[in-house]
Amino acid sequence: MQQADSTDKIVPRDALELQLVRIWEELLHQSPIGVNEDFFQLGGDSLVAMSLLGRIASETSYNLPAGGIFQTRTVEALAAALRQGCSPDAWTPLVAIQPEGAARPFFCVHPGGGNVLCYLRLSQHLGTDQPFFGLQAPGLDGICEPLTSVEAMAARYVAAIRRSFPTGPYSLGGWSVGGVVAFEMAQQLRAAQQEVRTLAIIDSGVLYSCAVLTALFPKGGPGVLDLLRQPLAEQVADFRARSAVAQLVPQNADDKLAGRILHLFATNMKAVMNYRAKRYDSRIDVFQAAEPVVAERFEPHREWSQLCDDVRLHVVQGNHLSLVHEPHVSELAQALRECLTGSQ
Repeated sequence: MQQADSTDKIVPRDALELQLVRIWEELLHQSPIGVNEDFFQLGGDSLVAMSLLGRIASETSYNLPAGGIFQTRTVEALAAALRQGCSPDAWTPLVAIQPEGAARPFFCVHPGGGNVLCYLRLSQHLGTDQPFFGLQAPGLDGICEPLTSVEAMAARYVAAIRRSFPTGPYSLGGWSVGGVVAFEMAQQLRAAQQEVRTLAIIDSGVLYSCAVLTALFPKGGPGVLDLLRQPLAEQVADFRARSAVAQLVPQNADDKLAGRILHLFATNMKAVMNYRAKRYDSRIDVFQAAEPVVAERFEPHREWSQLCDDVRLHVVQGNHLSLVHEPHVSELAQALRECLTGSQ
């Protein structure tokens, strides 16, 4: 294990801080780690953060919201937040992944698995001058129940954004399920007489999501809803294998957490299947994966062009599951940065 400089490190002061320090040291391969050191400055990334979520859920009596590491970047702050807990009334979907910068904030909605940790590398590639906020799904952390419709998700997320940023113009986006929810958010904001300057739909669509789901769970085998009727261990093993490339389940997650992610994924997919999108009379930027996983007739650009007369297509490397991860995420960030900069 790599030895870290101990200058100005604060040692653990109670059992919870000691337990968290041990988990951090094992995941980050550094020792000693002070309770006042920043997770990301120590080299933490989205994969390690997902593993941290899994370890806390399986080794302690606490639930950590998947976006919580962005607000509690030290062991000291994390331990305090875990002790304090969070009530459903106080819970917010808004996660400040990178709040600094002078540009207009970009709000990015979670994919089907519900967490926003997958957007860490995208935020980093966009740079320190671009504020980046994720919108986390209720239900992932066990604090709130999942929302069952795209309209309800959009209304909850719009309300959370407007509590901190009351007026536009707004820049919205989302990958996979998140793109559909972002579309409905844009509709609701415009109905409230708010300007949506950017709507970035990242390899997403209503019909497209159903087609991708069929590719992940092909006919002849158990579908995602069929998985929920199997014993928990079988559900989790199958779901882990099928979603591994998209990194939906933390590597160290126990079956309870993985099952919660699967349940949320299924709930989100049912919500998208039941959504009926209406025409949109402003611009949409579609970021489409270069490596298709479905038939051409289901491509996102084709689908959104049926609902909007001004759809701009940006083809980026990777497939539906990989385009927000390395090594493809830098190209996605470049295309998104040009889109956001042009709308400022």
